[in-house]
Amino acid sequence: MAALHDGPVKLSARKMHKLLERQLRKCQVGDAPPDLDRLLELVSRAYEATDSERRLRDRALDVLQNELEEINVTIRDEAEARFNVVMDNVGEAVVIIDQDGVIERFNNAAVRIFGYRADEIIGRNIKILMREDEAFLHDNILTNFLDTGVARIIGQGRETMAKRKNGEIFPIDLSVGELKGSDKRRFLGTIRDISLRKKVEIELRQSESRFRDLAGSASDWFWETDEDYKLSFVSERIGGILGVRPAAVLGHDYFELGLDDGDPILAAQHRSDIDVHLPFRDLVFHVGPVIGKDSKVVRISGLPVFDDHGVFLGYRGLGADISREMEAERRAKQAQQQLADAIESITEGIAVFGPDDRLLTCNSEYRRFFQNAHETIDPGLTFEQILLSGIFHQVVDTEAETYDEWLINRLKHHHEATGEPLVMKTKNGRWVQSRVYRTSDGGAVNVRTDVTQMKKREEELDALRRQYQLILDAADEGIIGLDPQGHITFANRVAGQMLGYDNDKMVGRCFAALVQPFLYTSEECLAPESAIARTFNEGSSHKAGDELFWRSDETNFHAEYLAAPIFDDDVVSGVVVVFRDVTMKLAFERSLADHQHLLEQQVAERTAKLIDEVQERRRTEAALRDSQSRLKNISDSLFESILVVNQTGHVVFANKAAKKMLASERLVDEMEGCHVDNLFCLLHDNACAAFEESPWYKVIMTAETLRDDDALFSTPSGMTLSVAYACSPLQEDKNRRSAILSFRDIADLKHAQREALHASRLASVGELAAGIAHEINTPIQYIGDNLRFIGEAMGDISSVVEAAKGLVKLAGENGHCQDAVSSFNKLTEKADIDYLLTEAPTAVRQSLDGVAQVARIVLSMKEFSHPGTGAKTMTDINRAIENTLVVSRNTWKHVAEMDWKPDPQLPQIACLPGEMNQVFLNIIVNAAHAIEGSGKKLPGRITITTAKSGDGYVEIRIQDTGTGVPDSIREKIYDPFFTTKGVGKGTGQGLAISRDVVVTKHSGQLQLDSKEGEGAAFIIRLPINEVGGSPQMDVGL
Repeated sequence: MAALHDGPVKLSARKMHKLLERQLRKCQVGDAPPDLDRLLELVSRAYEATDSERRLRDRALDVLQNELEEINVTIRDEAEARFNVVMDNVGEAVVIIDQDGVIERFNNAAVRIFGYRADEIIGRNIKILMREDEAFLHDNILTNFLDTGVARIIGQGRETMAKRKNGEIFPIDLSVGELKGSDKRRFLGTIRDISLRKKVEIELRQSESRFRDLAGSASDWFWETDEDYKLSFVSERIGGILGVRPAAVLGHDYFELGLDDGDPILAAQHRSDIDVHLPFRDLVFHVGPVIGKDSKVVRISGLPVFDDHGVFLGYRGLGADISREMEAERRAKQAQQQLADAIESITEGIAVFGPDDRLLTCNSEYRRFFQNAHETIDPGLTFEQILLSGIFHQVVDTEAETYDEWLINRLKHHHEATGEPLVMKTKNGRWVQSRVYRTSDGGAVNVRTDVTQMKKREEELDALRRQYQLILDAADEGIIGLDPQGHITFANRVAGQMLGYDNDKMVGRCFAALVQPFLYTSEECLAPESAIARTFNEGSSHKAGDELFWRSDETNFHAEYLAAPIFDDDVVSGVVVVFRDVTMKLAFERSLADHQHLLEQQVAERTAKLIDEVQERRRTEAALRDSQSRLKNISDSLFESILVVNQTGHVVFANKAAKKMLASERLVDEMEGCHVDNLFCLLHDNACAAFEESPWYKVIMTAETLRDDDALFSTPSGMTLSVAYACSPLQEDKNRRSAILSFRDIADLKHAQREALHASRLASVGELAAGIAHEINTPIQYIGDNLRFIGEAMGDISSVVEAAKGLVKLAGENGHCQDAVSSFNKLTEKADIDYLLTEAPTAVRQSLDGVAQVARIVLSMKEFSHPGTGAKTMTDINRAIENTLVVSRNTWKHVAEMDWKPDPQLPQIACLPGEMNQVFLNIIVNAAHAIEGSGKKLPGRITITTAKSGDGYVEIRIQDTGTGVPDSIREKIYDPFFTTKGVGKGTGQGLAISRDVVVTKHSGQLQLDSKEGEGAAFIIRLPINEVGGSPQMDVGL
């Protein structure tokens, strides 16, 4: 009790209650009265202690409540910030509206899709983003849902239309969900722009329609059989071919339709093939009677069909009517026989050799040249074997050459096939002239003519020429011959002695510069007023007396000369100058006059001999004309059209094929002599090129050889012909005077190329679609993984928030909340909040990168596959190649590393971008396939560079490390349908199409630089400023 009086000691309320209880009990058992003052004091102190503890507890609860509220606000702000980041970075538009349709949230994707900024759209009604007809119904639908709870669009996805800020109406995929809150109801809409998907769907429907149209217009029919080889399905096309209803052939097999009526061996072999379920290809047989108008020849191909368990179900394949092809083959054989008959009727020896240099056919006149060895000349022998047979039977006279030298020279002449004549001598004293011409397929035509009589005349001419030279050398005057340009063509011995030169070395030199340098100018070799010039101009003889001629030692002498004309077909072709030294003229004038008279008589005699020589030459030319007539008969039998055009543009020669292809009935017999512009013209940029602007004139002037495999001729009747032509210069007397033009109709070939191009583009689109699907799959996968990670992270954050709520509740119910706080901390550590705060933004960034990658791939595909227009547009070649690399990446990424080296200063050029994309794709895919099939260690390397060349071209070089292009096929790689790839890997159209696009449509160049075993490089050269001109194509560098 002493303690109760020691002053205001602070005791807890519990202790104060114990003291008070003890004091009251003490009063109850004792006799003494209770100490009321003490009791009152104890009661007061107990109340004070209780109030003090209550105040402490209330302060502790307030502090804890404030801390919990701060934690709750922080967590809520962080969660809202993360939600905002996700909202602003997702690829789909997200719009949140209240129950009145007012927009509260509008993320970045929505800004991109609709064109509104967030600050100008938030607070406005959602109907601003709707089409008018749907905006009219929106309020009723929303009000009905709020009143009845019946959802028409809430919680469901659908396709509808929306409106952008610029008024554009576009398709969207819309999903709407409800957000229930404590204050009011909200709705969240997820919007995806499906314009591109709709466009792709339309293109797919169009593609399907084109395929159905193609199948319906195909010339072949489709068929299927059951396991017993009975037809169970045939397409409608078979009715038009066989003349029966498709249903009439169902239940029958091809043996019953005609296969058993033909070759029994073929039928038996086919039965054995189908018994073991083997595929078959190009099986040909007759349907109907062999002779008759209803006879049909068909070709079928089929593949066995099995189910998933390997059970044979039947055959499926194609059938085609090849009656016309078989008839064409028969006519071709007939034409070959007619050609052989025509060759046999020719009086000259004709032999035709194939590209392998083996004899195909020859006439009896050709065999006659081999005398006793003629029976050994059979088709199939090479030209070398034929020569060896002639040597063995001692048919040829090699004269001064050894047999080996003679054989080498004859083989060289045969292989060059320039058409130049080569004269040979036989053992029986006959002379044979041989000419070899190259055919379009690489073969050769050998024409042999007996020129024994001509050779004898030449020998006679040589004898006369030697006699003439002896006479000239025996003369005591200088005699010089001049051509129309004033150059010396011959000089006798006396002329050389008088002038101090070797007479042979005077030939070819300028007359005035040699003997009259004071009259010589660099422009003319004859003085305009000289007697020689007057002789050329007037065609009559002129004399000149007392002129100075200079010797080689720079001394001179007085000369007197006579200039006499030499005529060829009434045209002055040269002048003979007879001169002598007249220094002593004054002293010996009379004597020299007598000698001059004698000299004039000798000159007249010699001139008469020259005239005889000219007449002999005319006889030789007549024989040549007869030979040309025979050659014309040969050319008329060719299928290819041939024209010879002279310098003035007039047709000198035309074979029958050219007359049939170009001329009307009125001009068939009058074509030779007509101007080429009156027969046809070359179309360039839809305009006719006159002869002076045409390639034929260029060939005559420059001696170039031109070729164009895709050109258009226009005739005066308005008809347009698709042709392939080649034009070469024709030299006569070493002067270019004409051009040979050969051409053929390629309308059918172009049709086939267009069909192949269409098929190639469809195949390319299929490959690109598969590759792009593969490329898009990877970024989409890690976007999905990252978004799942964010979802799991948000679940962990929710657990932490729930724990925080539990901590607040425990703190309110119990003053001892340490256990709850500890649990909260452990749960926070377990959730690893710091890690989530670090990794979640990273995951979002990766997702954004993936979305950007998908966008790049889709954009590249869109630019690559854009159909373009028919006109050329300015195009960035670097950008086109980058798009091609993106869309073709799935083709090359596993087999090659790409080394892309663009020229940043490369100018834009006018081209057809869609077709150039196809060229780049063809060559890049070829490079990847070449590396993949090379057998070398992978990955290889593809190097692409662009540059501007100094001659006005943009140059694109695509190089691979494959095996290169063998020399044996370099000439064939641009041929349509030629391919070295396996079945299913290529159509053989890629390079043919590429060459047509680059060379024909862009006047560019497509070159190949390849070393076998080391890889290949294709160089594409496109003109920067295209101005037309002749297309060029180099197979190799």
